Amino acid sequence: MSTDAPRFPFCASEALAEGCHRKLKMTFEGREEECLLIRFGGICYAYINRCVHMPRPLDCEKDLVFDHSGRYLRCSMHGIVYTPETGTSVSTMCEGEKLRPVSIYEENGEIGIADWRVSAISPVLPVDAGPS
Repeated sequence: MSTDAPRFPFCASEALAEGCHRKLKMTFEGREEECLLIRFGGICYAYINRCVHMPRPLDCEKDLVFDHSGRYLRCSMHGIVYTPETGTSVSTMCEGEKLRPVSIYEENGEIGIADWRVSAISPVLPVDAGPS
C-alpha cells in the first residue's frame, strides 16, 4: 500500500511566474474550498484562500495577493499581511496566526496538489494574476 498522498496535477510550472498567483477550487476535508498557489523566491506554496482575520479570500476586493513590495501576501479587505514562505501573519492584528497550508508538488515541469485532505480539484478563472 502506498503512503504517498493522491496527486492532482494542476498546471505547468511555467504557468506560475514569480510573484504571481493562481487559484483552484478543491474538495478539502469534504467541503469546497478555494486554494491559492503562489510562487515566491522561485518556490511554489499553497494556502486555503481565507484571511485569518475574517473568513474572506485574500483577493476579495482586488485581484492581487502580493503587497506593493512583492515581499508579502496581503488581504485586500483589511490589509492583514503574511509571509509567503509560511503564511504567518506579521500584522499587529493577528500576529503569528497562519494561513492554512496545502501540500503541493512541483516536479518534471508540473505543479499539483498532493495532500491527503484533498479529494478533487478544478481551476478557477481568471487563472493568473501578478503585480500590476
